[in-house]
Amino acid sequence: MFKELHPSLRNAMYVVLFSFTALVAATFYTIRLTYKNFEPVMDKNYYEIGLNYEKAIENQKELLKEGYLIKTNWDNQVLLPTGESEILVQLEKDGVLTNVSAKSMTVYLERNATTKNTAHFNLKPTNNGFVGKIPLLEKGTWNLRLVADINGKAFEREGKISVK
Repeated sequence: MFKELHPSLRNAMYVVLFSFTALVAATFYTIRLTYKNFEPVMDKNYYEIGLNYEKAIENQKELLKEGYLIKTNWDNQVLLPTGESEILVQLEKDGVLTNVSAKSMTVYLERNATTKNTAHFNLKPTNNGFVGKIPLLEKGTWNLRLVADINGKAFEREGKISVK
């Protein structure tokens, strides 16, 4: 292909040709990986959530002012073991257990900046709170959101858990 060129120039041309081919191949490989492993980073209902943001903050402040508080049996645990763990969530109002006020309790486990591993679990009401078994299959830090439905208003508590 470059036979009539000086040997040093011929080698340089082969290096340029090889580099260009490698760059094109790497670009197509990157695009293929992007489409194969694509995951959205925002909630599908982000527009509706944005519209209701002020109302959600107002509801949260109102329920806090009324004395509501969410407690769990995971609050004092530094590291949770992998596998299935039982969670007990109690809703209190002014220091008194009041699970009757909440229609439902949902647990959301999320990772930062991704929706790939997001999972939610509806807990079952009992006399002592809301209870459920949560599978903790991956190690690391998880964002934990507890959402109670109190008279049609969402009351949330957020935190982090570490799974070993």
